[in-house]
Amino acid sequence: MTLHLKKITATLKKLKLDGWSLILQERESVALHLTKGQEVETVIAAARTQADITIYKRFGKHARGSEGRQERERPQLGDARFTVFDDDEATIRAKAKDALLICASAKKPGYPLPKKQKYTSVQLADPAIVAAFKGGTAERLLLQTWSAIAAAQRKERGIGLDAAELDLSVLRLNVANSAGLRAKSESTALFVECFFSVAAGAGKARREQEIHAAATVSRLADLGPARFVRENAQRARDALAAERFNRVQDGRIVLSGDALRDFWSPHLDVSPAVFHASAVAKYRKLSRYALGKRITRNECFTLLSNPALPFNPASSRFDLDGVASQAVPIIQEGVFRRHVASQRYAHYLGVEATGALGSVEILPGAEETEALFGDGTVEIVAFSSFVPNTVSGDFSAEVRLAYVRKDGTKTPIRAAMFSGNLFKMLDAMRLSKERTVTERYAGPSHIRFDEGATLAGF
Repeated sequence: MTLHLKKITATLKKLKLDGWSLILQERESVALHLTKGQEVETVIAAARTQADITIYKRFGKHARGSEGRQERERPQLGDARFTVFDDDEATIRAKAKDALLICASAKKPGYPLPKKQKYTSVQLADPAIVAAFKGGTAERLLLQTWSAIAAAQRKERGIGLDAAELDLSVLRLNVANSAGLRAKSESTALFVECFFSVAAGAGKARREQEIHAAATVSRLADLGPARFVRENAQRARDALAAERFNRVQDGRIVLSGDALRDFWSPHLDVSPAVFHASAVAKYRKLSRYALGKRITRNECFTLLSNPALPFNPASSRFDLDGVASQAVPIIQEGVFRRHVASQRYAHYLGVEATGALGSVEILPGAEETEALFGDGTVEIVAFSSFVPNTVSGDFSAEVRLAYVRKDGTKTPIRAAMFSGNLFKMLDAMRLSKERTVTERYAGPSHIRFDEGATLAGF
């Protein structure tokens, strides 16, 4: 069913509310699910449109005092959200009525809704993907992508492809509120997930290894099917040949590839380095940062939140409140410089709202990549998962694949735990001058840690 932004806003204006905001989402997608025989098992095409509406009610204008006098209360704001899938006025009115009742139990210190503002131009949508959905050829485009992946896999000797899933989508957002704000964006995404396998030996001596490979890109050209398959096929072979790591090592640990991305920008949460810069952490007295104070003695460390990287899945024009996203220099040369803040917590702290978080960007260092390595150095390229404690900075992650350097050679290793504390690792951190840009991360391609981190075999 079609939703019209103008019709929904007209209904909300009639209700004479203290405030409202809405997010109109239109998502088109096509997904492929493939079996071990590389046959297409299912093709699912979908289109979903919904409006997420938030109703605001203000409290605390006046309250009756103990002796009958009028006393001023601190203004409070209650909010409640509901979702509609059509723009029927009666439906919106009924749900808004229920939401107003909920507002009374969701009070918080008041804050103003963001007003009309300017937005920067960020490249978020691949014209080829947009054209495919408009022209009805998205499924064909996705099948072509799959064919390229399958062709590359067949060239990799001894590598099997056990299952795969591909999803191609376009997302259109419209944000509006009662303060006159209007914002819109269009973005595209391609998600690819494959399970590659390899085996060696026969009978009881037979060994098998399967690895999970996934990538999300905003632009088709950024996937590179041949490179994607080649790199992950080699990882599968290395994982099969990997030796057990049978010692405990402090320092001399280098992160690269997926491991480096996940360390600075975990998939399930934000990095501790970013969490402590948030206005919400400061307001709740959880932040260890103080503006203008040094975070680390390492003057080479500069970290930003950058939502303006072109064709990056972590980029955006605005957050879900409609606040314009901007690059935020969080730490400059080891010193905390600026909070990242939503509209609500920016008001509480008296700082500027910064919009949506983007990719973690770290400025490169001055060292050649090879200068970071030496005998005994361990390079971690992938974790099974990386979920740090955002408050303490502590972490413990199983290593999926790593390499030990010795006499100029790389030996793959497995069965190791990487543990430590992010904040204790910064002082002795060394950054390569070579740069990489991936989903959620932009910065040195390799980073070495010599303090605060341990690798232990198990």
